[in-house]
Amino acid sequence: MSSLTPYLLVTSMCLAFAAPIAAQAPPVAPQPDSVSAERLGATLNELCRLPRLAGSIESLAAVDYATQVFTDAGFKVVQQPYLCYLPRQKSQSLQMLAPGGDWQALDLREVGFAEDPRTLSNHVPPMHGLTGAGRAEGPLWYAGYGTENEFAELERRFGREAFQGGIALVRYGALYRGLKVANAEAYGFAGALLYTNSQDDGAAKGAVLPDGPWRPSSGIQRGSVYNADGDPLTPGWPALEHANRIRPEQAKGLVKIPSLPISSANAERLLHGAEHQLGPLKTSARLSVEQDQNLVEIQDVLGIVEGATHPDEWVIFGAHRDSWGFGATDNGTGSTVLLETARVVGEALKTGWRPERTLIFATWDAEEWGLVGSTEWVEHHRAELIQKAVAYVNMDVAATGPNFSASCTPGLVAATAVACTTQGIPVPSRLGVPGGGSDHVPFIELVGVEVLNFGFHGGSGVYHSAMDTPYLVEKFLDPEFKYHKQAAEVAVSLVNHLTTADNKVDGRRAWVQHILSALRRFPTDTPEKQMARLQLENATLRYALLMETAEGNSNDTSFRFHRAFLPNNGRSLLWRSQGYGSAWFPEVAAALKNADDSAALDAAVTAILAGFESLSSGN
Repeated sequence: MSSLTPYLLVTSMCLAFAAPIAAQAPPVAPQPDSVSAERLGATLNELCRLPRLAGSIESLAAVDYATQVFTDAGFKVVQQPYLCYLPRQKSQSLQMLAPGGDWQALDLREVGFAEDPRTLSNHVPPMHGLTGAGRAEGPLWYAGYGTENEFAELERRFGREAFQGGIALVRYGALYRGLKVANAEAYGFAGALLYTNSQDDGAAKGAVLPDGPWRPSSGIQRGSVYNADGDPLTPGWPALEHANRIRPEQAKGLVKIPSLPISSANAERLLHGAEHQLGPLKTSARLSVEQDQNLVEIQDVLGIVEGATHPDEWVIFGAHRDSWGFGATDNGTGSTVLLETARVVGEALKTGWRPERTLIFATWDAEEWGLVGSTEWVEHHRAELIQKAVAYVNMDVAATGPNFSASCTPGLVAATAVACTTQGIPVPSRLGVPGGGSDHVPFIELVGVEVLNFGFHGGSGVYHSAMDTPYLVEKFLDPEFKYHKQAAEVAVSLVNHLTTADNKVDGRRAWVQHILSALRRFPTDTPEKQMARLQLENATLRYALLMETAEGNSNDTSFRFHRAFLPNNGRSLLWRSQGYGSAWFPEVAAALKNADDSAALDAAVTAILAGFESLSSGN
C-alpha cells in the first residue's frame, strides 16, 4: 500500500460528508458588492462596437449580446419583434443662397478625430426621425427656440404672409424638438433647420472633443420629431407582422414638412453674424430629405425570472438599447448598468435564490424614434400589465458623472429611499413624477404602473452625436466606471427590495396630495369650472377618508391605484407627458382650452369621478 493511501481514504471520506453540507448552503440574494467596474467597462465597449440605429443590420450585434447575457444569467429569454414605420433617410442636402446669387452646398458631415477611430466612420446620417420627406426652399427666418409664443411674435411683428413658405432656423432648447417642427409647420413654414448653439453644449462650456467633453463646431444633434409614442401606423395596438395598419397620412403626431439637424458652424454661416433676434435673415435656404418608407423590424429583448411565491406580480427593469450612432452615453450607459445587474442576479440564481415576485429585464429598441419598442410591448401585454405589474424602473443615460438624481411616481418613493440609503447615497429631496421623453411613459400612461428613473449625471456635449462613443466616457466622464458601478449597485438594491413581496408599492396618500395640489391651481373663473373643481376635490377627499379607515385590508393592491384612471384602451386621466414635460388632468385641461365646450369638461370630470368610485368600491 502506498504511503499516501490512508491519507487519500480519509480525504475522500471527508469530501463525501462535506458535499451534502455544501449543497445545503443557504441561497444568497443578489449582492451589490458583486458589481464589477471592469466588467461594466467591457460591456460598454462591446455594446458600442457597432452603431445601434433601430432596426439596422449593425444593431443586431447588440440584440445577440443582450440575449447571451440573459441566457448566461439563467433567465428565460424572449426576443420580441415588431414591424414599425421608421423611415430611413437615404439622402439629405442643404444649400444657402450666397450674396452673389449662387447656391452653395453646406457640409452636413460631423468631423471625427484620430484619437477615437470610431468617430471617423459608420455615422448615422444627420437626420430627424419621422420628419417629413421632400424639398423646401424659401427665405430663412430665425425663430428662436421654436416655441409657440415665438412664432406668434413673428406673426405679430411681420404678419403671417411674410414668412409663408419660408425656412425656420430654430435653436435647440426650451422644449422638445418635435414641437418645434410642428410649430413651424402650423405657422406656414415649408421646412425647419434645428441647431445646437455652442453656448449650450460647445466651446463656451469648455474644451471640445477630443480635448474635452463638449461638442465641436461640426457636431449635430439627431433625434425624433414625432409628437406621439409608439409605432405611428398601429396606434393603440401592437405592431405585429400582420397587424392592421393605418396610412401615414392618417397617423397623429407626424410632421409633414422636412427638417434637418445642423451644426453650430453651419448655423453661424446661415446667421451671417446676425444677432439672435426673431425675424428674417439675409439669405434663403434649400433643403432636401429623401426617405425609404418601407416598414422596419425592431427587436425588444427580455430576460425573465419567474417569482417563487408571487409569480403574478411583475417587477420590470428597462433600458433602451438603440441609439443614433454608437450611443455610449445614450444609452450605452443605461444598457450596460442593466446587463451588469442581470449578471449579478444570475450569480444569485446559481445559489438557489429566487425573487418572490417575477423579475423582468428588458432592453428596448427604437426608443429614440418615439418610445416605440417599449410602447409596442406595453400595448402587446396591456391586459397582463394592468393586472400584474408592480413597478417599472427605467435607466436612460445612467452614468455620466457624479451627480445622483431620481424621479418617480409616489408609489416608488419609499423604494428609492431604501436603495439610496442602502448604498450610502443621499436621498434626493424632491422625487417628483417624471416628465416625458423615455420608456417609463407607456408604463405610467397606458397601464398605470408606478415608475422610477434614476442615474448619475454630469456635463458633456455629445447628445445624439456621432461623437458619443466610449472614448468620451473613458477619457472624461467616468474613467474608472465608478459611477456605472454605483448605478448598478443601486439597481441591485432595488431588485432586492422590489421583488420581496412584503414590500408594498403604495403611493395612494402621495397621489392624493398631488391631486389636491393640482386642483388648487385649477381655474375657477366660471361657475362650471368652480363646480368641476368642487366635484374633484370632494371625490379625492372622500377617497382619502375611506383609505384611512380601511388599513386592515390584507389583499394589498395599492400598487394599482393609478389604474382606476385609465379609460378603455386610452391614456391616463391623471397625468400625461408633453414632450419632455408633463401635465396633470390632461382631458380636463384640453376641455378648459375651449371655454364653450362644457360637455367635454363634464365628460372629463365624470371619468375621473368614476375612477374614485371604482377605488372606493374596492374594484
